[in-house]
Parts: sequence; C-alpha cells; structure tokens
Amino acid sequence: MRIKKIKSIKIKRLSVVIFFLIFLFDISNFIYLSTKSDTLNPGDDKVIIVLTGASQRIEEGFRLLENNYGKVLFISGVNPIVTKSDITKIVNPKNVLNKTSLFECCVFFEKKSYNTETNAIETNKWLKSKSYEKIILVTSAEHMPRSIFEFKKNTKYIDIQQWPVNTNTDKVFIYYKNIEKIIIEYIKLNITKLRYFFK
Repeated sequence: MRIKKIKSIKIKRLSVVIFFLIFLFDISNFIYLSTKSDTLNPGDDKVIIVLTGASQRIEEGFRLLENNYGKVLFISGVNPIVTKSDITKIVNPKNVLNKTSLFECCVFFEKKSYNTETNAIETNKWLKSKSYEKIILVTSAEHMPRSIFEFKKNTKYIDIQQWPVNTNTDKVFIYYKNIEKIIIEYIKLNITKLRYFFK
C-alpha cells in the first residue's frame, strides 16, 4: 500500500513538473512572438495593416507608409465616432503638405470591426476586394500573438509580416507595469485557441 502511495506521489509530482515545463515553453514562445519584428524591405508590394486599440499604432503605421515599406495603409477597427479629420490630426498634427497628400491617396480605414477576430475578417474582405496578398501587421507587442493567430485563421491566403509597436514602458518588455497586460493577452490567446478548436 505504501509503495502505491509513493508511486502516486511521484506521478503527481512528475505531472506538475511536466505541466510547468509546457507552460514555461508556451509563455516563452508567446513573449518571443510578441517582441519579434520581421525584416522589412522598402518598395515591396505590401499593405500596412494597423489594428486600433492602443497608442502609437496608427502613427507607426503611417511612418512605415512614409518610408515606403508598403503601398497603402489600412486601419482596422476605427471607432464609429472618429472622423477622417481626426485620423489626419493623429498622423499629421502640423498639417504638412506632403503628409496630407500621402494620407489622401494612400490611407483607408473601416469602422465595422470591434475585436481582433472581426479585425481579421473585415481586413480580409478589403484585401480581397483590392487583390492584395501581402501585409505588414502593426499592433502592440503583447497583442501581436493573438492578432497573428486570428489573421492566420481568417486570412489563410495572406502572407503576413509582423511589426509590434513598443510604447515607452515596453522598452524592457518584462517590466512590472506590463506583466498584467502580458498575462491577460496570454490568457486571451489560449481562450481563442480553444474557441477555434471547438468550432
């Protein structure tokens, strides 16, 4: 009886260790995907996709457009009350002429999406209508893994390069102010995976 109890305890301990190692690998992979930036080549026939929801995303997307990393900029998930003029003020507060011209010709946006899944769905519709197949995905670092997952599920024919946006507090990614955001996004990603698994 005692031998059985010892074996049972060993199995439980081994299970805990295995679970911990799996978790450690998974969270490490999450952090890697969050901080990974792809090498971008100017002049490529790509669309810059910005997902709204946090600071600096739209500005960073427009900066990539200015530097010729994409042909056009598409902003997904714009608040319905936000106007084109409001977005212009974000990327061009000083009303610089060449920025105004670039915005008028090459910036598009949609207001239908309300979460990451609908971002991917609405973006996919727009990309298909324009026959684009390559994108640079711009969103905050901790949001990137879930965004990549949703886009791969809903835009299967699209080639995706990722460009995470780092705010000032994200300069050191594992920073105590960001731990809560990282944990929340990690949980959301795993819930999303389960949702698709049971679809």
